[in-house]
Formats: sequence, C-alpha cells, structure tokens
Amino acid sequence: MTTMLKTRLRNAKDVLGNVRGILDRQATTLDPAVDDLFRKIIEFDTDVAYWLELLEAREAAFQLLTGLEHEADDRDCVPLGKAKVEFRRARLIGVQAYIAMTWALVDRVTGLVGRIVCPVNSGGNPASPAQLVSHFVQMQKTDLPAALFSKSVALTFGWPIVISYAIRNHFIHDGAQYAGRDFFEGPSAAASFRISTDGWDRITTKVKKYGVTIDNLRCNDWPQDPQHDLRKVLFICEREIDDAVGVLVASACGALSFHVAAMLGEDC
Repeated sequence: MTTMLKTRLRNAKDVLGNVRGILDRQATTLDPAVDDLFRKIIEFDTDVAYWLELLEAREAAFQLLTGLEHEADDRDCVPLGKAKVEFRRARLIGVQAYIAMTWALVDRVTGLVGRIVCPVNSGGNPASPAQLVSHFVQMQKTDLPAALFSKSVALTFGWPIVISYAIRNHFIHDGAQYAGRDFFEGPSAAASFRISTDGWDRITTKVKKYGVTIDNLRCNDWPQDPQHDLRKVLFICEREIDDAVGVLVASACGALSFHVAAMLGEDC
C-alpha cells in the first residue's frame, strides 16, 4: 500500500496548493483571522516532500531486517554498516529504526488531518496534534473527535494499527524486554524473528486497552501464527496503516478544499 500512500500524499500536496490558489484569488473576501487559519493549514504542503523521504527511509530500515539471520557468521555476528555486531543487537536496532520511522510518518500526517477535522481542544491545536490511535482508533472512547472518520478507520484498520502501536511502545520504551522477559524467542540468529509467548502476550494485553479486536481487520492474510515471524506482522501492519493514513489525509484535504471553496463561492 506504500505506492497508494505516496500517491495520496502527492495528491494532498496538490490539493493544498489549489486551496492556496483559491485564497490568493479571494484574499480580500475573508476575515483576516479566517484567512490566517486556512493558510496555516496549507503550509503543510511544504512538508509532503519530507514525508515521502520518511517512506523511503522506512523501506531501507525494513531491508535491514530482510534475511538478517542468514548473514550471521559462526560467532553469531552480522554486518551493520562497517562493523559486525551480534545478531540480537542488529535485530533490535533494525526493528527500532523501522518502527520509529513508521510512527514518525504516521504522527506527522495525522497531525495535518487533525488540524482539519478535529476540534481545537482535541487535536486541532498544533501544540497538541492529533494522534492516530487516540483520535481515530481508540474504540472504548465515546468522544472520538472526528466521529465518522474515527469510526470507519477504527472498524476497518483498528487491529493492525494498534498491534503496530503496541510493538512500537514495547521496542521504543521497553527496549523489547520487560520484567526479565524478552520479546523474541531467543537471542541468536537461530531464533530468527520468532516472538516468544511472553512477548506476544504483552502486545495483545496492551492492545485490549484500546478496545479493538481482531475483527477490526479488513485484510484476509493476517498470519494464523503471528509469533512465527515479526517481519510478517510488521509488513501487514505497514500496508494497513499506510492505507488508513492515506484515507484520512485524502478525506481531510478533500474536505478542506470543498469547505474553502464553498466559503468563497467557488464550489461547483
């Protein structure tokens, strides 16, 4: 789904540019405070190029994980840049880099979406930007700030989004180890990317707090044994997250465009 997300991000940039054109044509029509409100949002069009770079960087991080176990020598070391490090360390570095890149991108794009569709006090404030899980997925909340967008995204993509989010928190905040229990089945290349029972239990326990279930899943290729290989889980989560984020940014930018045009009498 990365190709679709790239397309939707480029389209979003074009839409924001079109909104700028409308505002420039009608500059004296709007109250200055309203004009400023719109212009602060369309400034995001300059960020899209960097978001596309984040996609490329994320792909490079995933490539580091691909076949990593087969690179191990007789000391269980693998190449990492110009050095050789133990497999377990390279695996941790690679997953942390990949998952951090994924959620940096998600947070940036969702921040734009929130500026358009969320109330000021729950995501529309640039000092407290909207977040994908808390503003669009967290099912047990009764006050999700973007009602239709939130409900449809949560029901369709909730499971892979929150699985990825829980993995992100465990790797970034816990270092993939908690209370003496490791996320992976073992430290060596022989264990590859298999997830321990304790590790997967920690992820699914975290997921329950957000109210989503495996029924909140559109795809039909979720692995029957997700513990077999973390990379398979990450790949599916990436695809589904990309589509969810793409839907949100396309919908939000479309809504902004129609709203500004209608405000200025240029709607069809």
